[in-house]
Amino acid sequence: MDAKSPLSLTTYPISSEQFDACLSNTQDIRPGWAPLNEWVKSVGASGLSACEKQLQRLIRDNGATFTVEEDQEQQVRPWKLAPLPMVIDADAWTPLERGLQQRTRLLEAVLSDLLGDQTLIRDGVVPPDLLWANPAFARDFVGLPVATDSQDRRQRLEITGTDLTRTSRGQWLVVGDRTRAPSGLGYLLENRITTSQVHSQLVRQCNVRRVARFFLKLRSRLQDLAPRMRGNPRIALLTPGPKSYRYFEDAYLARYLGFTLVQGSDLAVRGERLNLKTLGGLLPVEVLWRHVSDRKCDPLELDPTSREGVTGLLRTVRDQSVSIVNAIGSELAQMPALAPFLPAAAKHFWGEELDLPNAETYWCGNEQKLSHVLANFEEFLLRDAFVVDRESPIDVRALPLDQQAYWRARLSENPQSFVAQRREQGWTTPVWEGEQVTTWNVSLRTFQVAAGEDVDVLPGGLARVGPTQDCLLGSPVSGHLTVDCWIADDCPTSGAITLLPAPDAAIEPQRGGDDLPSRVAEHLFWLGRYLERSEAIARLLRTTLKCLVGEEFELGQSSLPRLTAALASIGQLPPDCVIEGLGEAYPSLESMLPASVFSKDQPGSLQQALRSMVYNASAVRDRLSIDGYRILRQTAEELNSPPPVSGGVLGPALERLNQLITDLLAFSGLTSESMTRTYGWRFLQLGRRIERTHQTVELLSASLVPVSEPERLICEAVLESTDSVMTYHARYMNLVRPQLVLDLLVCDDTNPRSILYQLKRIDDAISRLPRAPAPASAGPDEDQESSRLLIEHLGQVNLDALDAAMNGRREALSQLLQFIGSGLPDLSDAIAAQFFFHTNPSQALTGASGDEFVI
Repeated sequence: MDAKSPLSLTTYPISSEQFDACLSNTQDIRPGWAPLNEWVKSVGASGLSACEKQLQRLIRDNGATFTVEEDQEQQVRPWKLAPLPMVIDADAWTPLERGLQQRTRLLEAVLSDLLGDQTLIRDGVVPPDLLWANPAFARDFVGLPVATDSQDRRQRLEITGTDLTRTSRGQWLVVGDRTRAPSGLGYLLENRITTSQVHSQLVRQCNVRRVARFFLKLRSRLQDLAPRMRGNPRIALLTPGPKSYRYFEDAYLARYLGFTLVQGSDLAVRGERLNLKTLGGLLPVEVLWRHVSDRKCDPLELDPTSREGVTGLLRTVRDQSVSIVNAIGSELAQMPALAPFLPAAAKHFWGEELDLPNAETYWCGNEQKLSHVLANFEEFLLRDAFVVDRESPIDVRALPLDQQAYWRARLSENPQSFVAQRREQGWTTPVWEGEQVTTWNVSLRTFQVAAGEDVDVLPGGLARVGPTQDCLLGSPVSGHLTVDCWIADDCPTSGAITLLPAPDAAIEPQRGGDDLPSRVAEHLFWLGRYLERSEAIARLLRTTLKCLVGEEFELGQSSLPRLTAALASIGQLPPDCVIEGLGEAYPSLESMLPASVFSKDQPGSLQQALRSMVYNASAVRDRLSIDGYRILRQTAEELNSPPPVSGGVLGPALERLNQLITDLLAFSGLTSESMTRTYGWRFLQLGRRIERTHQTVELLSASLVPVSEPERLICEAVLESTDSVMTYHARYMNLVRPQLVLDLLVCDDTNPRSILYQLKRIDDAISRLPRAPAPASAGPDEDQESSRLLIEHLGQVNLDALDAAMNGRREALSQLLQFIGSGLPDLSDAIAAQFFFHTNPSQALTGASGDEFVI
């Protein structure tokens, strides 16, 4: 396209071998695209580029990420959304919607039969090997009771997904089904919300069908499945955890729908009921929307090594005391080997043809089909016959000859374990890429929610685009560029749909927050610790760097030995570098300090503290405000960007530290003003106060226990590192005395940076935590006793004795700091024993052990 010609959606090149969503083969624009084309003409290239930047900024600010495995490590990357949506007009959507509804009902019927009467196997419609040779099948799945709604409808598949492509003539083909827990729903919602912010007027002009109605139906459906309390049941979304590739959307959906986000360790079976373990006791769970695989749901009866499920969960299903969505065993309905037999299954059950055909697919366990596949080997993609995972299928054509021979041999040796699917040309849609409109391949996943025979199809789907069809073969949650999918009506959509409660709905006021799971409490506690640790390290590094680059460089040199000792004590420098006679073997501070700021591998480094901070924040992101989580993630990302490759790095390191401290203070201010004073707040504060005490103890031990002359500069450095310079000089002006510094940082309970202030706040927070009833004669718990012992010991301190020096050391100060420093781990352990004791799932019945929880 000529760079000077007006931008338009009617001029980009298309392929005659592929169906294009926007243009016909004669370059005529399809129905529904006209308003979008007029908008593109009006805003031009600059407008599209601006929209692209705005979308990516919103995505980044919302913390939308996905996780990939790279070099045996998990990498978190931002989600990607293109500025041009893909439009499907209502006339093209309606027959697809009918086909998806029929297919959803068929999958329900097939799954119920396979886990029930098995007429499909008995009548020869489905080969027995699809069940008996299937590693995803367990006999425990057969005969499990099915969730029942208020109309006495029994169903296994409430939420399903369907992967689609189109032929060159526009015919829809099903590439695969997702019946266990289809991923992508949260990302689709994020795409729509973000796109609506940027294209609010265009959405109305195109008469785009809203997706909120689908989510309202989904929530209502899950509420209706509750065995009790259907008016307001407790619905939990079971996620594999922060290391899962889908954790972002699990947290996103839980927040949007008002569900409780849980991990297996948050749940326990007691008295034939599934319960949420909270600080206030056990709370019954009525509906469990699980995103954990079938075999990992119950380590007692299924996979004994699983740490994602709940011991005894199958027992609660048999007792019909909880509804599981989708039902355990639903993974069988998504096995690729089942697809070729679905048309026959439709005839078997209803005498109907399948309205929505499959892409040409063969199960290789049939000798005739195997021969056909081997004869046309390069035309197919090879998939596992039974299990759907995130791995891309084997594209035979793209393999070298020796690899083709290898896979041909594997297929011949074990044909029943493979499915061959003919490679489709796929379809395309216009994409803004490289400052121009071009055509990329597209893949679409739709979502359905079923209630008996009633099936609601989400209008649109998760649409991914890529320059080639091959790059779309992997998981839909794989980070490829996505586009929002719009279903355009001829007339405006009627009625605003929202998930907010009706204005006149009766809702009881609630306070307290004693429903906090102990796992969440633990992550909040450690989030507080790593927040404070990051700030303390950053402040001390900044103070030391200022001594190196400031105007009073020569004077600052006298305080450097004590500051480097303090940095070594908290793991920012090698301990040997501060020992006289050994330090000469190390590089200069000018090189070591910036390296410490930017190092990702150094144990105990600032980067590692920030990484642990983000990990714990991610684990409780449904409990943090969007703004708060955004601050923490951006803070870590900014420091993680590489330092300059040329010139000095002291200045950039100092600049990064300044920004980091500002960001951390912004989060502290946000939580201080916006976070309700519930148990979650108290555990966050406990972590912060314990860590601040620890960091202050380490700093004072390294800087003021040894007496050095002159002490003015080291005292100034300590005051700056503890953010107490302004307070000190407001009281004493320029009279800097070690005794006054110690009073301010140790004994002053009005200074938010002093040790005594921290200990009193710790004691206050501990006293407000929930406790089991105890006899009147019982004494305080261990955590209470540890806290009060530290306060009492500090209350007996004589300030003159603390400042007294002998043989170049303040021994009384050293003994006090050692007492507090050794008491803090005991206090932390006592809190963990009192409140975090059930975060590790029990494996006693199986004898299996998993990795310990590591912070």
